[in-house]
Amino acid sequence: MKTPMTVAQSLRHARHDFLNELQLIKMNLDLGRLDEVQAIIRTHGEAAVQMSRLSGLKMEKLEEWLLLSQWRYPEFRFHLSCQAVKAPVHLDGLYAETIEALIEAALEGTDPYEEYECFLTFSNEDSYFIAEIRLTGEWTEITVPETELEIVKACGPDGLNIAIRAQMEG
Repeated sequence: MKTPMTVAQSLRHARHDFLNELQLIKMNLDLGRLDEVQAIIRTHGEAAVQMSRLSGLKMEKLEEWLLLSQWRYPEFRFHLSCQAVKAPVHLDGLYAETIEALIEAALEGTDPYEEYECFLTFSNEDSYFIAEIRLTGEWTEITVPETELEIVKACGPDGLNIAIRAQMEG
């Protein structure tokens, strides 16, 4: 992983982002754009719900990685959806490291003049925990890291799709 952020650095980033959002809300209120204000508030509320669901999985390293991802990788705009109700906690660090390695590999193929969206979805299917990563943009190839997790990828002009799966114990 990259050099970890200190608590102070994290809080500075959070404060800066919070003030930017407040300024955006104020600007939209001043312009009478109540629908825009409601949309911003709804977006933040939904993001908090998704992060709370992830927190409930007790995957602390993965949660920390996601909390810091927007600041560490400003090239991507991250979106989280957590539908999973259980996770292989013993693989927490491995999931965080694998997702980081995939984002690092994707970073090498980005165009500095393009905007990229990264949709992360966590779900359960039968006895599996699945992390799906979808990146917008045109992708030809990406290097998949060596890991004990099962990884399936698809690259193309419509984006990059990666699924990381592991069977849960019990």
